[in-house]
Amino acid sequence: MVPTEKTPQRRAFAFGRARGVLSSLLCLPLWVSPAHAGEVERLARTLVQMRTEVERLTDALEEAKRARTAAQRAAESQRLQVEAEVLRERLRVRQLREALQRKQGELAAAQADDAALRPTFGAGLASLRAYVDEALPFQREARLKALADLEAKVSEGLLTPRAALTRLWAFAEDELRLTRETGRFRQTLEIDGQERLVDVVRLGMVGLYYQSGRAADGAAQAGVVRRVGDGWATAPAATPEDAAAIAGLFDAFAKQIRTGHFTLPSALPAAPGGTEGER
Repeated sequence: MVPTEKTPQRRAFAFGRARGVLSSLLCLPLWVSPAHAGEVERLARTLVQMRTEVERLTDALEEAKRARTAAQRAAESQRLQVEAEVLRERLRVRQLREALQRKQGELAAAQADDAALRPTFGAGLASLRAYVDEALPFQREARLKALADLEAKVSEGLLTPRAALTRLWAFAEDELRLTRETGRFRQTLEIDGQERLVDVVRLGMVGLYYQSGRAADGAAQAGVVRRVGDGWATAPAATPEDAAAIAGLFDAFAKQIRTGHFTLPSALPAAPGGTEGER
């Protein structure tokens, strides 16, 4: 059979027929029976719910991803901070070790110096102790105790010889200051074989005069501390004039009068066959 060429009328007829078939297919859902309409509606609602749940889960997943990313960044930041802190601590430990080594070297050198200074300290201590024993007995017990305490601290290792020499020098300066100063004090002296707390006036380190309480006759007991052999002893005023002179000295010091002319019993020992002089 020989094919014939389609005319425009035949082509229009074929297109209209195809369009009708397509329209019929598209309109098929409209022809669903009432029995299936409820099922379709239920499926539609389920589909909407599932789509909503998918969207919610998608949002939750994205939030979880963001949280995980933030946690990873925080962990990385903490790791970097820890590493930096470890580096700082290692540097500090190295610096401390170096400082410890320096201190140990300095300590070894100081210990060597201290060992060399110990004999010097011992000699100075002995010299000052001998001086206090021989000098005017002004508060002697307290001065000797200060030296004994210093010696004990060095022996127990509580004070280095270098530091002890510094304190020993300060003690020597205090002793020199005593030779330049005068003043009124209270201290214990042995008078008539008894230890008594009395008022004393110290004139440098050459004279020590005392005045005690009232005697049986109502008069104040006064006297001077004199050298006797290798030691010192109290000597009461030999005459009323000497007692009055000592009383005048105490009155002057009570009135803060530190300058002037005073005639006092001599603090020097009497010469053999002679009498005590005055100053």
